[in-house]
Amino acid sequence: MLETVKQTIAEYHMLTAEEPVLAALSGGADSVSLLLALLTLGYPVRAFHLNHCLRGQESDRDEAFCRRLCEARQVPLTVERVDVRAEAARRGESVETAARQIRYERLAAAAHGMKIATAHTADDNVETMLFHLARGTGAKGLAGIPPVRGGLIRPLISVSRREVEAYLAGIGQAYVTDSSNHSDCYTRNRIRHEIVPELQKINPELAAAAGRTARLLRQDDDCLAGLAEQVVSQAAGADGAYAVQRLQAAHPAVRSRALRLIAVRAGVPQRDFSMRHVAALEALIKSENPSAVCTLPGGFVARREYGAVRFVRNEMLADRPPFPLPVPFEGPLWNGEIKITVRPLEKNEVFYKSFNTFCVDCGTINLDTLQVRTRLAGDRIRLSGHSGSRTLKKLLIDRKIPRLRRGRLAVIADRNGVIAVQDIGMDISRAPQGGALMEIKVEG
Repeated sequence: MLETVKQTIAEYHMLTAEEPVLAALSGGADSVSLLLALLTLGYPVRAFHLNHCLRGQESDRDEAFCRRLCEARQVPLTVERVDVRAEAARRGESVETAARQIRYERLAAAAHGMKIATAHTADDNVETMLFHLARGTGAKGLAGIPPVRGGLIRPLISVSRREVEAYLAGIGQAYVTDSSNHSDCYTRNRIRHEIVPELQKINPELAAAAGRTARLLRQDDDCLAGLAEQVVSQAAGADGAYAVQRLQAAHPAVRSRALRLIAVRAGVPQRDFSMRHVAALEALIKSENPSAVCTLPGGFVARREYGAVRFVRNEMLADRPPFPLPVPFEGPLWNGEIKITVRPLEKNEVFYKSFNTFCVDCGTINLDTLQVRTRLAGDRIRLSGHSGSRTLKKLLIDRKIPRLRRGRLAVIADRNGVIAVQDIGMDISRAPQGGALMEIKVEG
């Protein structure tokens, strides 16, 4: 077993020589063998034990065992106690889920930057692969438990539970047994007690065979993930949207990974992002509706913007209420998303025109009703003397302004109608006609 652990550490570059490591120690056979194997191989080891307070005296027994073991082996030990059942209720999660999350949270805090070693074995990997298979998953899920994930390492991932128990028996080392491991109330225990033994009748070397399959699947997934990175890079636009055509052209196996990658990078919680959401995004980018919308976890939405797709938080779509514009005025509006400047121009003052800076004739404006707002049904604008007025809605559609953007453009208006529209232009009827002039500037 020690030779297998040594080879695993080397193969996956888990630790450098004499690199300190924090070992998760429950007191069970797997974690005890992990601790002793690391010590025997010469690594400076610290241990961490979390008392989940779930099994009463048995939990306290496990904690006491870990304290004695570490004291005897002169291993520094950190012990924490958490009422996991109460914490699970507070978080609104199952006890199993909360226990796992709390365990990793506390391990990370106790590690202070060191690598963390957990005692997952080849048998755990088989159970995880079967669990994911039963739920439905892709190559990444079928690959089971990764040997390395960031600063988390699994030195026992190629060791069977049978080898662990033989190792401990050979050196006369005791360990504790969690009574909940015998209960079939938990899905993993049912897989361990009912399904794995049947598969072992077909292949006694099930754990090793599953390990080989997992390794091949990880290789395939790594390759496809790299291709997905390339697609995302090629599809990314300077404005934060992604080219639909480039995503559509990718192979389905690459495209699904690219969509997941884009979503996670946008901030969508990976834990809540499922194949159902990938399928919805696939439909979004194939849709003929240039303004299609897809709801995602964590308060996010994906929106088609003609030939692009953009991921945004729902709060970014908050209402933009009308705001009266006194003269002069300068300041941010709508949570700082835009800035408006309104000021009279001095006589003979040079006016520097820019895309969203408008010079209007004061005589054409009703100052008492001057305001900035978003577009309303029936808004019309005439941009030149060579064309008639058009509805703002049709103009924005013809210019392929994304629907999300259409409803958020700043419209400067008074009771007589539209004066100017952000990113579009000014109504020709408000142009200088020889009277006093005013500058209106929109930024954002």
